[in-house]
Amino acid sequence: MDILFSFLSASVLLTLSPGPDLLMVIAQSIEKGAKAAFLFVAGLLTGLLGHSALLIFGWAQFIGERPQVVTVIQWIGFVYFSFLGLSSIYTYFKRSPHQAGKKKIILQHPYVQGVVMNGINPKVSLFFWLFFPGFLFSSSLSIAMQYAVLGGLFLVQAAVVFSGVILLANQFKTFFQRYRLDFISGVLWLILAVYLVLA
Repeated sequence: MDILFSFLSASVLLTLSPGPDLLMVIAQSIEKGAKAAFLFVAGLLTGLLGHSALLIFGWAQFIGERPQVVTVIQWIGFVYFSFLGLSSIYTYFKRSPHQAGKKKIILQHPYVQGVVMNGINPKVSLFFWLFFPGFLFSSSLSIAMQYAVLGGLFLVQAAVVFSGVILLANQFKTFFQRYRLDFISGVLWLILAVYLVLA
């Protein structure tokens, strides 16, 4: 139990550390509201679930040992995040405020953004591959089962932490409603695009 508690504590600290996921959750909450932010978080968690499955079935190591696969995935992410960033910046300059509720294409749906943001980021799989083995906690359970438990704990704490962040950030929504945050959101997506291929 001590090992699991240590894992949970480390996971919470990692989730709370300033990074792309946390910044985008805050941005989604302030710009689009709690509902969109929760959809975005649901997408992030779906992506994390996929990476947990990769780890359980051994594919995270497979990907980690093939840098060419990682490179291809990174550039796909770069193109997608650049598209989101440029679209948001274009919206800032071209769309009038009363058009803010205009229906968006599927690639711009918060849930899809969250899924892609985590799902195609090979760094998440590599992180799980390097982080989880240090917290194996049982000599009787299979490694795959232990990874499943750790993955479940990581998902639960991420859901709780991100939900708290959304509720806190949403308190500032009224203050920021006077501003149109499309430009800031676009810049964050572009930074994330660059981060994905350079970090």
